[in-house]
Amino acid sequence: LKLNVRAIPDTWEILEQINGYLFEWDANDHRDGQTDIGVIAQEIEKVLPDVVTTRDNGYKAVKYEKMVALLIEAVKEQQNQIDDLKTIIDGYSK
Repeated sequence: LKLNVRAIPDTWEILEQINGYLFEWDANDHRDGQTDIGVIAQEIEKVLPDVVTTRDNGYKAVKYEKMVALLIEAVKEQQNQIDDLKTIIDGYSK
């Protein structure tokens, strides 16, 4: 059911442009004052526009489940870098 399947390019460049935040909901939200954790939709929208939707009320929302694939690829890329560095270190220690 999927066409044009390809790897996500530049995962680190994308992740470097977004941040995770702790925040409190304001009085206009039913979670008034509750602490939450998340991202800023406007930051995500700049680098992953398909992951953000604008609701009927005009507020933006992040489709967090769509970010999982990016995070998986970023972890794999990081692990490859770690493995490369371990190989270099092992070469020096012998």
